[in-house]
Amino acid sequence: MKKIGIFTVGGSPVPIINSIKEDEFDFIYFICSSGKSEVASERLVDGNPLKEGDKIIAKECNLSEEKYEKILLPVNIIDDLDETFKELEGKLLPRLKEKFPDKQGIRVIANYTGGTKTMSVALVILSILQDGWELQLNTAHRTNLIKIDSGDCPIPITKKNLLYKIDRKYFDTLMQKYYYEEIIEKAKNYLKTPIPREIKDEIMLLKDILNAFVLWDKFYHQSAFEEFERIIKALPKDSSVQKAIINHYLWLKQILGKKSSHGYEKVIDLIMNAERRAKQAKFDDSIARYYRAIEMVAQLRLKTHEIDNSNIKCDELPMLNEKAVTFLQTECKKNSENGVIKLPLIKSYELLAHMDDDLGKLYLERKNELLECLKLRNNSILAHGLEPILKEKFERVKSTFQNFIQEALKVAGVETLESPIQFPKSLRDIGF
Repeated sequence: MKKIGIFTVGGSPVPIINSIKEDEFDFIYFICSSGKSEVASERLVDGNPLKEGDKIIAKECNLSEEKYEKILLPVNIIDDLDETFKELEGKLLPRLKEKFPDKQGIRVIANYTGGTKTMSVALVILSILQDGWELQLNTAHRTNLIKIDSGDCPIPITKKNLLYKIDRKYFDTLMQKYYYEEIIEKAKNYLKTPIPREIKDEIMLLKDILNAFVLWDKFYHQSAFEEFERIIKALPKDSSVQKAIINHYLWLKQILGKKSSHGYEKVIDLIMNAERRAKQAKFDDSIARYYRAIEMVAQLRLKTHEIDNSNIKCDELPMLNEKAVTFLQTECKKNSENGVIKLPLIKSYELLAHMDDDLGKLYLERKNELLECLKLRNNSILAHGLEPILKEKFERVKSTFQNFIQEALKVAGVETLESPIQFPKSLRDIGF
């Protein structure tokens, strides 16, 4: 693997000379201010000494011309961070890529000891943004506040903790819209390289917690529950993270029927999931979940009457009133398969209405507006049509579906929706 050095040049060239002599670089890029004047640092690389005792880097390190290249920055921009960064990025990266196209075959070390403060900061920022680049700074014991007089040597600088602090801000942005999987992938990349132990522990915990929510989001409720249980047991009692996620764990436990429940938790969970898809502007996905929630309410309501709407046997019709039995007999004649009928959403509510069930009565009151919205849903590309649902139509359908579900749950005896909580939208929401 070839070792590539990048140095900001300015002030004393001695630290750069010491670093080059310490490391055996296959190629070096010098970031310099251009010109022949005394303020330009280009001359420190391979120019002529201005006075006796001046050290020239190429000469002191025995560098031949094919061993280095100068990246020249105009003198008038080297105190402007934005301009310096743009100039450095625009010149250095293309040349590096052209000369060394195989990124896996090079090790890049960026030393920001020399140059103006602005040049150093620009190189540090550029290095942090490049995968695999290492940072280096020459240092030694100080005897004054101006400069290190002698005995300096290049010291590697850990940039992962800096990059992680930057990424934490980005993670909050992703969490606002529940893009947890992107954060998990970022976390995996951090764990592939050596990082401080405390950062590694935090990243691993963050990855595990978000993975539990991803499993939940994909309706793998039992797997998510087991993951939360493992995490909570491993956390110190009453830690900020444990306090933050315990309510999610308890709500998931209720969804799975592992604690006292009203039986309609999965309906509410679907609504919460639909809200997350809407936040991501995935309106067709969101409406599909609202539709399933409406369907599930009828399904669960029929089960309280010991009726499975997916498996009604025509030769063993349930004991119901005359209207309901006549309705099922008609369905058996029209839509039975192997002596069994499966009632879709509308037919399930019609059966409840014929049974004089309160949920069926609510359906009849809301029938026209529901059918209109169901028609829009059926035209969706995720249902039977080819048209995506746009935001304006989505808001109308969502409002109708939400209002109906809330009223339907009240009919079913679910008076409040206090138990459910939406997924976390920031690192603080999970105790970080």
